[in-house]
Amino acid sequence: MTRTWRNWIYSAWDLFWITIDVFCSTRLSRFSLWFQGGPYGKGFRTTGNCSFKLRREGSIFLGERVSFLAGWRSNRAGLGNPVLLETLGEGIIRINDDSGGSAVVISSRCGVTIGKNVCLGANVRIYDHDFHPLEADKRRLSRNEQAGHLRCEPVSIGDDVFIGANAFILKGVTVGDRSIVAAGSVVFRGEYPADCIIAGNPASIVGGRKGGGTVHGS
Repeated sequence: MTRTWRNWIYSAWDLFWITIDVFCSTRLSRFSLWFQGGPYGKGFRTTGNCSFKLRREGSIFLGERVSFLAGWRSNRAGLGNPVLLETLGEGIIRINDDSGGSAVVISSRCGVTIGKNVCLGANVRIYDHDFHPLEADKRRLSRNEQAGHLRCEPVSIGDDVFIGANAFILKGVTVGDRSIVAAGSVVFRGEYPADCIIAGNPASIVGGRKGGGTVHGS
């Protein structure tokens, strides 16, 4: 089938609204980060509804050319929510140059570090803490009282990592450089080496570098 003039017109119309979205969303995101004391580098841009909530000044740091997409026109992979980044307690989120994601949610109480050239697929979640205590009696406490009983371990994502759509990266995870996390995986507590393929729920190493074995923690 050939592309008709109608296809060209619709593509131009689509691009027009994407351009407007990038302009408006980026300026709102930059203002939100500036107002809360969140540094960002040159080329930072967003689309759609993006929310940044800093517990403390400087607790979210974004490198150069970081991008977040939450507009359906800019990514038609089935985005399920806005981009949401928040720090709680002593949490820090650091995202280095040329990384980004679509409709991602990142919540930190101790530390989330994402390397350079990292691609976070649609609806990826990264949490370095439990949102509620695991003990039933502790969950009966007020929200402020629960905070002292939450488990928290840093998350580290290396350079050039690709994390597929709808994957969960939970507390205590380290993913080595150039590794791939398959879509829909649930990755928790473990150190995964460079150049491996991680998949499943619970996740384990299913391929990659020769001789790479599972070092996934329980």
